Amino acid sequence: MFKRKRNAFTLIELIAVLVIMAIIALIVTPLVMNIIRKARISADRRSVDAYGRSIELAIASYLLDTGRFPTSIDQLTIEYSGNEVVCETTQLNSDSSVYLTGCTVAGRSTGDYEYGKLQVVTYDTYSVGDEVTYNGVDYYVIENSDSKQLNVKLLKKEPLSSDEIIEYSPGADVIGGGVGNMMYHSNSNEYDGSYIKTTLDAWKVVNAPETEEVRLITVEDLINLGYIKNSETSYSKGENVPNWLYNGLQYWTMSSYNGSSNRVWYMVYDGRLTYNDVNLGGKVRPVIILSKSEISA
Repeated sequence: MFKRKRNAFTLIELIAVLVIMAIIALIVTPLVMNIIRKARISADRRSVDAYGRSIELAIASYLLDTGRFPTSIDQLTIEYSGNEVVCETTQLNSDSSVYLTGCTVAGRSTGDYEYGKLQVVTYDTYSVGDEVTYNGVDYYVIENSDSKQLNVKLLKKEPLSSDEIIEYSPGADVIGGGVGNMMYHSNSNEYDGSYIKTTLDAWKVVNAPETEEVRLITVEDLINLGYIKNSETSYSKGENVPNWLYNGLQYWTMSSYNGSSNRVWYMVYDGRLTYNDVNLGGKVRPVIILSKSEISA
């Protein structure tokens, strides 16, 4: 008799093969996933490096174009086309390098990976009343600062001139160097959209392009300085009010009078705070927030 040739695996043999394959998969899969993870981390770090180099090229381009060092990354035109990189810390160093940390790439964290070197930067300190110059214009410091603060708050020494007001707000009525009928709060007690805000915004573009903010002084500013005292119904002059704060001038604040739709508080020539209709003549004296690197003492 002839024995029949066996052509198939037995069930036990199949199970044994499957078990071996499962064991191999259990061993190999973590290794493969780890290789993929490391490759992704490496790629993300290369993205951060490419982004950092793009920022440094943008810094160099800004310096060539303006002759000034950028104070904010928002001033730069960065040419980078890789995966989106967002960093918690972006420090522009004085040697035209950049320091990046806390970055994500396409939403993925790069952990403690850093680009560049952290440069310890200290700035000049300023006290209230210090006189500084920016872009050829004199200002008074109205907020104390320490060596770690980049920005400082300033009050323009002189109000905008009649010529400036006419230039930036064509058709405005100018009365004795002040402004009449500019409808500061537009009769709706709104600073945004008002004639004065439009004037300040236009003035900023030409005279204070590096500033982070241009506005009028507020009653809160004056109270924080200690030069105005708050009472239940009005404000009174504080002690030892310096001459530079009023300087013989009458100028508007951007604080409305007790919620009135047509009256605002303004500084009187002797340092007192009073109120009146918004369409009376008053002077426009800008407050700006500026990087210390833009100031020449």
